[in-house]
Amino acid sequence: MKRSIATGILAALAAGAGLISGVMLVSGGKVPKETASRAVASAGTVAAQGKRKILYWWDPMVGPSSISPKPGISAMGMKLVPVYASQGRQSPGEVTISPAIAQDLAVETSPVRFGPLVKTVRTVGYFRQATPVSYAVSMRVSGWVGTLYATTRGTAIRKGDPLFTLYSPQLLAAEEELLASAQNSTLAARTHDPHSVAEARRLYQSIRRRLIFLGVSAAQLDHIVAQHKAREYLTFLSPVSGYLDRVSVRQKSFIKSGQTVMRIEQLSTVWLDAKVYDNQLPWVRLGEVIQARIAADPGRTFEGRIFFIDPNEDPRTHTVTVRARLGNPVGLLRPGMYALVNIASTPFKDILLAPASAIIHTGTGEVALVAKGKGRFVPRNVTTGLTGNNNKVQVLSGLKAGEEVVTSGQFLIDVESNMNELTAKFTARGRSPKPAAPDVKGAMPGMKMPPAAHQPTKAATPARSDLPSQPKSRD
Repeated sequence: MKRSIATGILAALAAGAGLISGVMLVSGGKVPKETASRAVASAGTVAAQGKRKILYWWDPMVGPSSISPKPGISAMGMKLVPVYASQGRQSPGEVTISPAIAQDLAVETSPVRFGPLVKTVRTVGYFRQATPVSYAVSMRVSGWVGTLYATTRGTAIRKGDPLFTLYSPQLLAAEEELLASAQNSTLAARTHDPHSVAEARRLYQSIRRRLIFLGVSAAQLDHIVAQHKAREYLTFLSPVSGYLDRVSVRQKSFIKSGQTVMRIEQLSTVWLDAKVYDNQLPWVRLGEVIQARIAADPGRTFEGRIFFIDPNEDPRTHTVTVRARLGNPVGLLRPGMYALVNIASTPFKDILLAPASAIIHTGTGEVALVAKGKGRFVPRNVTTGLTGNNNKVQVLSGLKAGEEVVTSGQFLIDVESNMNELTAKFTARGRSPKPAAPDVKGAMPGMKMPPAAHQPTKAATPARSDLPSQPKSRD
């Protein structure tokens, strides 16, 4: 082998010398500097190629299955071409491409760095009544309903609006006591006795507070004292603003003390139940800001904060209810209304991030191509976590901060990398020791066959890959 290499080098140098001599003859014995330098460079290139080690021969159109340790013809009838050893030692799967090819492939890289992971979860939700703001109108005295003003469910009610009138003997007796104490206070004031005035005043205020506690408004009490006449039917007013939800009495019906007459739902604050899929749950946290948009006012955004995350998942939709509290001062948000929901979340403030476009999903894992410089690219198995906005993905393992990863053109490089790995495996298999041939004198191992008779036979000529493709002509 060494002799053949030396012979090739001498032949190349001789060719170079001959080329120089030919030029001298043509130019009258003078050799131009440029011609001489090109001739020497060409001779050096040939000599350098003669020194390079040939790893194997193959047909690139067929692929690794055509790899052969010696020259020959492929299955497609093409002459095998040699593959030389690389100048530098490459790791498995490493690819080296020239800058021109990298430009043609539109190869782009981006660094791996630490930073915040931001994500906006987009989903839908429905408004519902807030349970803590549901007000029950219950009676503290027994009596008969006179006129029922609030009768239709869903009626908008303001604070102070009349709900119904009630006749109650207990209230009527208390009114008489209030009028008597008011008259006593007037008489005590005429005596100019401070003790008598204070005692009469204290009794009057006590009866007045008792009537207010039973549900009579202060304005009605003032009117009774001013008219010096008790009223048989007293009007009960709405204590809050909202919408009438349920009425459990009728006109002229009797109600007992403690009975709920009607229920008023306050919509100054509503709940928004957003439906979040289980793969979005890692982004949702208590206290996160939630934004909602409705079709009734598309140009407006309503904001609230998450205060409840349902511990159970709906098996039909595979969603979890995330609840937020939103203000509704003008009553635009109604229970049952549909809303588009955005939840802006930043679960991690400073973690290792890589471009999501740099991750190649192979079906069984994830791979990223790391740029080593000078046109060298190495595939790296990586493990990723959450994917955020702005094409960023959390890196759990496989990459380090500061490394450059390929974000464009990586698929063609990955194909070449896989081809290099496959070629290396074929080459290694070709260099592995061959298994020992079976002993033809005896029976085959594991087969119940008698030994074959030893008869002289012609050895089968193995097919050679280096034979010429054209058959020899007969004489």
